[in-house]
Amino acid sequence: MVRIDVSPRLLWVGAALVGLVHLAVPGRLLRSGEFAYRWFLRVEFEPKPGANGRVRLVGLGFLAVAAVVRRLLDG
Repeated sequence: MVRIDVSPRLLWVGAALVGLVHLAVPGRLLRSGEFAYRWFLRVEFEPKPGANGRVRLVGLGFLAVAAVVRRLLDG
């Protein structure tokens, strides 16, 4: 088993930052995914209608995980 020592604070702060990015710029994240798919995988990636909302929902999930991790590690 591989063990990676990471500061507990870094875990929840990182998850919170990722969540905020998903909430703030979902279109930019989708465009970067489109670029990565085209460049590295050589396949077409076309977000479907409502993709921005789903990306924001993922951001809320990250924020929820960050809150739970913070509560578990601080409490």
